[in-house]
Parts: sequence; C-alpha cells; structure tokens
Amino acid sequence: MHKPASAKRGFTLIELLTVIAILAILGAIIFPTVGQFRTLAKKTSDSNDLRNIVQASQLFAAQYGERLVGTTEQLAVDGDNLYPNPDANANDLADVAAVLAFGGELEDPKAWVSANETVPSKGGLYTFSGGNVTVNYEPDDFSFSYVTGLRTSASSNTPVAFTRQSGASGQWVDGDPYGADGGHVAFMGGNVSWYTTLTNNLISPDGAAVDTIEAAIPQTDTEIREAGTPTGGAGATDSD
Repeated sequence: MHKPASAKRGFTLIELLTVIAILAILGAIIFPTVGQFRTLAKKTSDSNDLRNIVQASQLFAAQYGERLVGTTEQLAVDGDNLYPNPDANANDLADVAAVLAFGGELEDPKAWVSANETVPSKGGLYTFSGGNVTVNYEPDDFSFSYVTGLRTSASSNTPVAFTRQSGASGQWVDGDPYGADGGHVAFMGGNVSWYTTLTNNLISPDGAAVDTIEAAIPQTDTEIREAGTPTGGAGATDSD
C-alpha cells in the first residue's frame, strides 16, 4: 500500500518577514562595527607613519649635529653631490619631506599622507638628475605638518609632527583627515597619541598645560611647516 506523496511545503509570509527582520538587525549591528574597525586601522596606519617621521628626524639629527630639519633647510647640489643646506632662503613642508628622504631614509611619500586621504601619484619625494634637484610634491599633497628647527635636546613631550589642523587656534575641523573627530600628535620621545582636542593636553617647554602645538614647542628658532588641504578635496575621503 502506497502512502500519498506529501506536498512540498514552502515558507509562509510570516517566516519570510521574520528572516528579513533578523537579517536587518544583524546588518545594523555588523556594518557600523566594520566601519569602526576600518577607521581604527587607518588611525593605526597614521600613527605608524608619524612615528616613522620622528624616527627619520632622529636619524637625520644623528648625522647633522643633533638638530632636526631646520627652518630654511632644503636639498642643494654641490657638483655631483646632493646635501641638505640649512642656510637656504626658505622651505616648506615638501622641502622637509625631501630632506628627510635624503638624510633620514624616509623615502616613501605615503609616510606623509593619512590613510584616510589619497596619495598623489608623483613618484619619489625628489628627483636628482643632471646636476639638478627637483622636489616633486607640494604641501597640499600631505596630511601631516612638521615642526622645524627642533633639537634632540628638547623635551620628550615636544611635538615633532601632527595631523593637519585647518581650524583656528589649532583645532581639527572638516577638511582635515578625520574632520572634527581629532588627530594624532607625534612627540620627540617617539610616542604618538590620538586627541579629540588639544585643550590642556600638551605640555609647554616650562611644564605648563597648553592647548596648541605652537605653545608646546620652543618659542625660539622653531617654525611649523603646515600641510595644506588637498586640492579639490575636503580632507577625509572615507570617514566611516
């Protein structure tokens, strides 16, 4: 005796709606978390790059009288030789990067660009050919600013490099790599910290709590070389 074949049973509307609701809840939980991990990974990459800038500066200083890149220092040519000239007329951040590529072995332009911004395709930081040296980048190509004129004898709490700040009084704002969320500061001692604000978070040469990079560096013989806002861009390309 044969039993009648049972008809295949499909999903009911309620079951389908339940599955869809569960998937929507999981998506609402997972997607923001993925975004947070991506942003954390970018911040970690930036922290490493800033630490490399400090290390390159210290390597440079070890070869050139315990001083970091000077306030007017540029690459110069003497016959067939290239050298950092501390007595040039002036410099900008691109000159600083070129000097550290030569004297601090920091040759990758990516070291100067946040993971949250786009690295321009311009080749190396400088070109030395036919007895001439050419700096290939502009300050607007970079994400990290730099303090020139420092010496290694400065306090370990002295800022050396930091995430570009476009706001008044040293504030991070829209147009900076992470917008108004904050940025990194890399110090002479080699540590790199993330700040949402600098208010009372930095230390001046005389030990007082201060609010800006300018107040936290020696007031004589130092100048900040600023990174500029990328051309045609508003800073963060993927803020998640």
